[in-house]
Amino acid sequence: MTAAFLQARLDEAIACEGQGRLEDAARLYRAILESDPANAVALSRLSAVTLVRGDAPAALALAQAALAADPRFASARVNLGQALRTLGRFDEARAAFDLAVKHAPDFAYAHLLLADTLWKLEKYEPAARSYETAVRLDPAFAAEVEAAQIERLDQADWRGYKTSVDLTVKLTRSGALAMNAVKFMYCTGAPADHQQCGRLTARKNPPRPPLWTGQARREGKIRLGYLTSDFYDHSVAHVAAGFLERHDRDRFELTAFSCSPPYPSPIRERIVAAFDHFENLADADDQAIARLIRERDIDVLVYLSGYAYRARPGVLAWRPAPVQVNFLGYPGTMGAPYVDYLIADRHVIPQDETGFYDEQIVWMPHTYQPTDDKVARSGGSRTRAQENLPQDAFVLMAYHPASKISPAIFAAWMRILARLPGSVLWLQEAPQVAQENLRREAAARKIDPSRLVFSQRLLSRPDHMARHQLADLFIDSLPYNAHSTASDALWAGLPVVTCRGGAFPGRVCAGLLAAAGFPELIAGDLTAYENLIVALASDPARLAALRARVEVEAPQSPLFDTAAYTRHLEAAWQTMYEATQAGRPPASFQVEP
Repeated sequence: MTAAFLQARLDEAIACEGQGRLEDAARLYRAILESDPANAVALSRLSAVTLVRGDAPAALALAQAALAADPRFASARVNLGQALRTLGRFDEARAAFDLAVKHAPDFAYAHLLLADTLWKLEKYEPAARSYETAVRLDPAFAAEVEAAQIERLDQADWRGYKTSVDLTVKLTRSGALAMNAVKFMYCTGAPADHQQCGRLTARKNPPRPPLWTGQARREGKIRLGYLTSDFYDHSVAHVAAGFLERHDRDRFELTAFSCSPPYPSPIRERIVAAFDHFENLADADDQAIARLIRERDIDVLVYLSGYAYRARPGVLAWRPAPVQVNFLGYPGTMGAPYVDYLIADRHVIPQDETGFYDEQIVWMPHTYQPTDDKVARSGGSRTRAQENLPQDAFVLMAYHPASKISPAIFAAWMRILARLPGSVLWLQEAPQVAQENLRREAAARKIDPSRLVFSQRLLSRPDHMARHQLADLFIDSLPYNAHSTASDALWAGLPVVTCRGGAFPGRVCAGLLAAAGFPELIAGDLTAYENLIVALASDPARLAALRARVEVEAPQSPLFDTAAYTRHLEAAWQTMYEATQAGRPPASFQVEP
């Protein structure tokens, strides 16, 4: 074959590889090697194809042959490392990637693979430096760093946790990484970092040509639009149902713009019935939804999903309504110029911290989080045996997903278990790998792993509420608190102990307890938190009296006065509407009780 013909065949093989036609690509690479056995490019690429097809030993041999032909060929060195990693030979893989970045210092993918391998070898600091280099050279690799961090959080894999979080925060502060905004809040309690993450996330949905440009409205009721992806069996739907049903229909017309899958459930039936108009829009694109909102002449668009799962912030980027509000589904600033207001309370956002929020703040009089006083406080039936709980144990209920459990709060829980012989920690259901990791972490702290009991998902809402009766105390998480799960516990009559965090998501439970009339259950730091839990658990009479008070007083408190909460929320919508009608820009305000 002539050099030109070989190059043409090589180009054809690479094209086949790019199209996923691996068998054709392999055949072409072998044909090239029959004429040119030392063709380093063909050997290297055939190595990569062979590895993808599942033959790591053959891929290793081909990569070695490519390097014999060209010892400085960085791509071949990367393929060698990949094959070694697949074979579990991580030290040799690291050496291969080290040489690859030495010969090609701007080869971002090689830095990324080196970082991954160093992490596997528990060399966390050099791994972080390699990750940072990879992202600097190719910003697209920020997604790889994010995916790795989220996987570790979801699996409760805390090896190198501080290094991983520090890297994520550093890349966020530099603007190189727009981390999943909710998962980012699980890592840090700094409101300035939350704001930066929100702003970076908002850049993914830049402002579009606005659909509302100051058009005059028609007469009649104020038209409220609720946009969300959570109108199914979801915590947002459960806490929103009560106020939606109680809206004053003489003053407000309600339209739901639902982007959630139409999974049937009792709570969805309630939600649908609460609206004058309910639009199922899960399959519609952002612009189409925004146009429908504008066509409906919505006065106040209330967005309930923030940056949570299935979120649709891109709808707001089209400015379909004169007033757009961030409420309930995301405990922080969205950092977007097209979001006017954020609903809060004085516990989650004090007056002196408004600079960390790009929206104007609307302070509710008691708590920003609604509750639903129509929910049965129990009604179901559960036993400790059904939940695999010891009959005679002191049960500390920590109903939090594994991804929200930080090493610091877990260490506090283990110290509490050590001080309370015979106690168990009752955790929310979790993937098997997360359960194994948490049990390993317990054992490392000299706590019997069997003292961690994982709950099961219950489809019955009454059964879920009833199971709170099996616990002795609900203990909160940090830096991201329990939100609706904490109000569920209080509604069921179970005392809750929290530690006040450094930002909105870590202060929600403190606001709930204050609104319920139990500020004495709010600790200022982890030491006070641990001591309060141990003191309550060690004094049965005190705990029994507290539980009796929660049973009686919490349901009568402002926290569970859904009718009053609805009036306060309507006052907020009215104030926003009137300001816009008068031509005034959005401004923070307090809703008076």
